[in-house]
Amino acid sequence: MLAQTPQSNQSSALIESRELNAKVIELYAEQKYDEALPLARRALELREAELGANHQDLIPLLLNLGELYRAKQKLSDARSYYQRALQICEGVFGVDDLRVAKVVDKLAYLAFDQRETAKSINLFLRSLDIKEKALGPDHVDVAETAFALGEIHRLQHEYSKAEEYYQQVIHIRDKLGKKDDVELLKALEDYQVVLLAQKKTDQAAQVQKRLAELSAQSGAAQGGVLNGRALKLVQPNYPSLARGASGLVQIQVLIDESGKVISAKAVNAGIIHPALLAAAEDAARHSVFTPTLLSGVPVKVNGIIIYRFIAQ
Repeated sequence: MLAQTPQSNQSSALIESRELNAKVIELYAEQKYDEALPLARRALELREAELGANHQDLIPLLLNLGELYRAKQKLSDARSYYQRALQICEGVFGVDDLRVAKVVDKLAYLAFDQRETAKSINLFLRSLDIKEKALGPDHVDVAETAFALGEIHRLQHEYSKAEEYYQQVIHIRDKLGKKDDVELLKALEDYQVVLLAQKKTDQAAQVQKRLAELSAQSGAAQGGVLNGRALKLVQPNYPSLARGASGLVQIQVLIDESGKVISAKAVNAGIIHPALLAAAEDAARHSVFTPTLLSGVPVKVNGIIIYRFIAQ
């Protein structure tokens, strides 16, 4: 949700639009989307009547409407608002402006939600190009878009392409030198997955070693197989898409000091049906573990959960 910058000497209509938008943001945070939608539409209507159809101050309201419709899974409606915001953004700021990239990112994620993978990749590539030119190749915003591209290619089993983007992300986040960088850990975990999928076991072992080192630096212990230490080990449902598939799925998890799962990623992708991997990852994220103490102090734990799927 995007707020607008208050301005002096505004008309009563613009003041009302701003107040309505503030309420929209509040309702969105409370997940009251149906209540927020008519207010968001009214806020846009008031502002458009005052400023015209192509004024830059319409952009945050258009994006907020897009977010509301996306939250309601009305993706075609969300797209229409994002596209209109993009059109205004390009007209006002130019096609290579960073503000354009932010709207392009929204359209890219939406295209992925709608299973328009090629369109999503092209949009993310456009965003990446804008960010690299405007911010330089080592900016954190570049890493975020590169990570999205890596994820899409990984999910499409295009492992060599995914590998390149994860390498880019890891390079950038290493240069940032941020301690306890959760995003770096995620990139390394996914990088390990695509290496294993390509049977690059030596490289994957090096990545695992680095993950262990980073976890130790952040105070995380190595827990090995964690199934027996679960307070609540959620069992995955057998997905209908995987009919006839079976196998053991290994999920690498990072557990926080309270026993909740921070991240979960399958480490044997490429040899197991992807629907089984997704079901296992989701189950792992909702599991809860006994907190781990070192010298009486709760610490994070890295470990493996193993799920066995029997063909159905």
